[in-house]
Amino acid sequence: MMFILSFNTISAQEAENYKIIMGVRLNPLVIYDFEGGRKELFRLHAEVGALLNKRTYLSAGYTPFTNSIYSFNEYWFISFDNPLPISAVISAEYMFDSEKFILQGGPNFKLNGGNVFAFIFTPIDNINWGLKVGAFIPINFVISKG
Repeated sequence: MMFILSFNTISAQEAENYKIIMGVRLNPLVIYDFEGGRKELFRLHAEVGALLNKRTYLSAGYTPFTNSIYSFNEYWFISFDNPLPISAVISAEYMFDSEKFILQGGPNFKLNGGNVFAFIFTPIDNINWGLKVGAFIPINFVISKG
C-alpha cells in the first residue's frame, strides 16, 4: 500500500515538471514614448510555450497586425503559490514589414483572468526607449504536460 501511495505522489510531482501551452493572447496596451507621445492599441498574438517547473515560461509567437514573430521569456520569482505572482520578462520581436528588431522587458503580474505588465522597450538599430503598459488575456489550452 505504501508503495502505491509513494508512486502516486511521485507521479503527481512529475506531472508538474512542464506544461506545453498553445493559444492566443488578447493584448490591450498603451505605448508611451519619452517625448510625451502615447498610443492606445489592441493586439492579438498566437503563441506556443512551455512552463517549466511552474517558474520559467519560454514561448514563441506571431502577431498578425505587425507581421512579427517574437520570443517571450519569463521567470516567476514570486511563484504561483502566492496571492500575487510576479515575473521578470525579457522579450525579443522581429517585425518583417518594417525590418525592426525590438527588445523589451519588465515586470509581469498574474491576476485571476490574465496578467498586467509594464515593459520598457527599444529598437536595437536606433536606441529610443519607450514604455508599454497593458494586459495579457490568455485564451490557452494545455497540449501536453509531464
